[in-house]
Amino acid sequence: DVTQGDKTAGHNSIRSILNGCAVSEEWSGTRGFKGNSLNFYNADTKRWHQTWIDSQGQSLALSGQFEAGSMTLQSAPVDTFPRHRITWTPTPDKSVRQLWQVQDAPGADWKTLFDGRYSARPPPSSSSPR
Repeated sequence: DVTQGDKTAGHNSIRSILNGCAVSEEWSGTRGFKGNSLNFYNADTKRWHQTWIDSQGQSLALSGQFEAGSMTLQSAPVDTFPRHRITWTPTPDKSVRQLWQVQDAPGADWKTLFDGRYSARPPPSSSSPR
């Protein structure tokens, strides 16, 4: 479940695929917006990569790494604008904060597009017959 402030933003299904070599993401927003990403680690470059495509035909190619307790991926190539930067940070309550920012021109301030929290949905309760 994904929230932004105190409102539900959508739901995300994240799963390991290809024998643990990649991560698949399926996003479904509360207003009908959908998107999918494929994420993988390149051992040669020691960088993570994400390819994102959404239901409006938009795409992003991001790359980066995990350091200082957060995963940060940025648009590639780095000299193309607008640039996107997404940072995922685990929190003590076991949720993950996602901060998505955009930079419109070289040297411009980063503007926040999305600041949300991803929380694992509790497993369904099993009811046993009496």
